Amino acid sequence: MPGLHHAVLEAGDAAVLVVDPGDLGVRWASPAAGRLLGLPGGVSGRFPELVVAADAARVATLLMAVAGRGEVSRCTCAVPVGGSADRRVDLVIRDLSADPEIGGLVVTASDVTAWAELADRLGDRLNTDPLTGLANRMGFLPRLEQAIHSAHESGPGPVLMFLDLDQFKYVNNHHGHVAGDEVLRQIAARIAGAVDGRGTAARFGGDEFLVLLDRSDAEEARAAADEILSAVSVPLRLPGEPGEEFSPAMSAGVALVRPRRLPQELLREADLAMYRAKALGRSRTVVYDPGLEDWEEARHQQADRLAAQVEQLQSENRRLARAALTDQRTGLPNSAAFDADHARAHDAGEPYSLLLIDLDLFHSYNAHYLYLAGHETLRKVGQAIRQAVPAARTYRYGGEEFAVLLPGTRLPGAMAAGEQVRLAVEALGIEHCGNPSGVVTVCVGVVEASQPSTVTDAVEQASIAVLEAKDTGRNRTVGAKVPVRS
Repeated sequence: MPGLHHAVLEAGDAAVLVVDPGDLGVRWASPAAGRLLGLPGGVSGRFPELVVAADAARVATLLMAVAGRGEVSRCTCAVPVGGSADRRVDLVIRDLSADPEIGGLVVTASDVTAWAELADRLGDRLNTDPLTGLANRMGFLPRLEQAIHSAHESGPGPVLMFLDLDQFKYVNNHHGHVAGDEVLRQIAARIAGAVDGRGTAARFGGDEFLVLLDRSDAEEARAAADEILSAVSVPLRLPGEPGEEFSPAMSAGVALVRPRRLPQELLREADLAMYRAKALGRSRTVVYDPGLEDWEEARHQQADRLAAQVEQLQSENRRLARAALTDQRTGLPNSAAFDADHARAHDAGEPYSLLLIDLDLFHSYNAHYLYLAGHETLRKVGQAIRQAVPAARTYRYGGEEFAVLLPGTRLPGAMAAGEQVRLAVEALGIEHCGNPSGVVTVCVGVVEASQPSTVTDAVEQASIAVLEAKDTGRNRTVGAKVPVRS
């Protein structure tokens, strides 16, 4: 990989590898890639052998699927690191085989261990549809990827079904969304009951559902889909007085899962078969075959619709990730974001400092001015802190507490930043009749974290400094240094 690309990546912090699209061997790796993969002496061999054995085949399949297509794909896998727990790594794979300077697959790797642990803690909340209790799209797609990995060319194997309620808009338009939601709940329960023990059911969005059968051939899949349609079609009573009976109907598209496929391709095939079922008169099942591709040429508008759904999925995933790490009251990163960033700052092994900021007598402020005023004050104080230290990252730590991380900052610089924060909050001039100063003020605890102290040590010492500031008169900045543990 000669030339400017090589020089820039050698000097940078990006973990980048170039992988041969044929044998998947590593042709070149940046120094940062060696460090990330726990191989500071250099990276060599086949790329799938660098990840844990459980993920190796899946990563190899994805690399081969991207090769020669000029596409971009991504996945998350685990990387073994000697002497410590596996790292979770996000891989972005770009096919640059046609580039004469590169001529291979470019893999960019990012350490997402802290984020993955946070996602695991969020668990069902992110992966479950709150209306129906089924898996949502985020929870379903990894199962589809695993089904692709376990599939065999000869079959029988996993089967994907795309199900869509026919004329569901009638319910929402004539009976309201409350009735519509109840219909969706009952339909989801019927689908789950029909699938029970044979696979996974999910709500893809709106009135669309997905089913992944564990093992089936085309005829068995058609029979299973017809069984689901029959279970769904039993009349149900809409909520309300006196309550109207509604006879639901559903169309189904079936795609056989084969190895070395991308999830988007299988979803498109099942979606195409489902729309063919609707075009043939609804309330029926169609199994995908290549001949449907000719029919699809006449429905470019429907293909655009699917592309929009995929983009919506990606946008929803990003929105959920942001929402999980954002304090809705102030718009600042929340304590979960702080914990992940703090852990990364500590693990980097470089000096850093921490500010812990607590509003003085804030309970009495809420009691006198009421909670709506308290919420607005928290928002203003958070913005003032962020503007006082724009080069750092400000978090709402919890309640009336804020935190600021100062990477690469020693105690004297952190003390100066703490004073800037204290003076900025006082300068807001927010009235607080329960505070001797007459305005809202804060106590700032400042700590410089030293190795090999722990992240808990840093937070505890900052909390002690805040208490000392309160005990000595409030509206103060007090510093401490985390002792090095022997």
